[in-house]
Amino acid sequence: MKHRSLFVFGIVLAVTLGILVAGCTSPAMAKDEVFKWKFQSHHTPGSLAVESVINPFIERVDKMSGGRLKISLHYAGELVNYSEVDKALQANMIQIANTSSLFFRGAIPMGWVSAPNMPPFVTRTNDEFNELFHHRGIDKLVGEALDERGIKFLGSHSVGNTYFWSKKPIRSLEDLKGFKVRFFGSMSDTMEHFGATPVMLPHPETYMAIATGTLDGSGTAWWLYRDLKQYEVCPYFIGPAMQVPQGMELWASKKAFDALPEDLQAVVETAASAFNTDFMDAVTMQEREMFNKSFKEWGTTYIEFSDEDVERIAKEFSLPYLDKIAAEQGSKDERVVKAVEIIKQFMKDYGYVD
Repeated sequence: MKHRSLFVFGIVLAVTLGILVAGCTSPAMAKDEVFKWKFQSHHTPGSLAVESVINPFIERVDKMSGGRLKISLHYAGELVNYSEVDKALQANMIQIANTSSLFFRGAIPMGWVSAPNMPPFVTRTNDEFNELFHHRGIDKLVGEALDERGIKFLGSHSVGNTYFWSKKPIRSLEDLKGFKVRFFGSMSDTMEHFGATPVMLPHPETYMAIATGTLDGSGTAWWLYRDLKQYEVCPYFIGPAMQVPQGMELWASKKAFDALPEDLQAVVETAASAFNTDFMDAVTMQEREMFNKSFKEWGTTYIEFSDEDVERIAKEFSLPYLDKIAAEQGSKDERVVKAVEIIKQFMKDYGYVD
């Protein structure tokens, strides 16, 4: 009996000591542990996105985490092709990426109504963009859809206003007929609706395609016109901006995010919010400089569609486009229907549609 008492006492003592040791050492160990993430950029070295936004994001995370979360930067296509980013995040091969759900809208119905795939003239200022996506609930719906796929959604962000540029003057919607243009997502659908021929090409291939006559022009965030020197082959820059701004998204591996202590999760989310602000500020200031200074140096002629053409695009294309998305994608994910309702109400509130 005495031996049995000693045995039980020994077990109790061991368990008690184990609990005490775990309680004392776990927080310290968590504070000492260094997590390493890979960031796959959608952009190339030296680009506005990398220099003004992604590098500051990585530095901010390092500083705020006290060096406990280290993020290495990898440029477009360096680790995986842009079309494989979702699978790489799900598998935790990479831990974070700035990407676009429009690339995956075949598998993710909410990609049709996320920021990257907004049809023209839905939001027309940066403040409106923040209101619609960050405060009226679109980001929340996108986040729910991605969470189900093992991806942590860190929010939509601006990548600058969307314009297009051309070898020849495009002064009205009628001039789009037969126009061969590099564009993406809903912008390609817009161009096709009004008689143009849209083509999707990687940005680095676009200059040569225009120079050799394969394309007549290109469209995307304005700074690629500058950074890829497309003003050399496209002297006409057409506005107003069709997306204000063009959106992309910041995604993380849910497995990697969930493995972080709560304080580091908060660091990532705080830095992600600043990511949008940094991008929006940088592109806004630099776009103003392009209009005020660079166009004169490049010999660029700025042409703007009439208010009537803008209204026609919003009412003849954008509104029916949203209804079509709801009809075709709503049965796959009811969140799509809810998102379309939010967007249409937003446009009504601002007087953009009846």
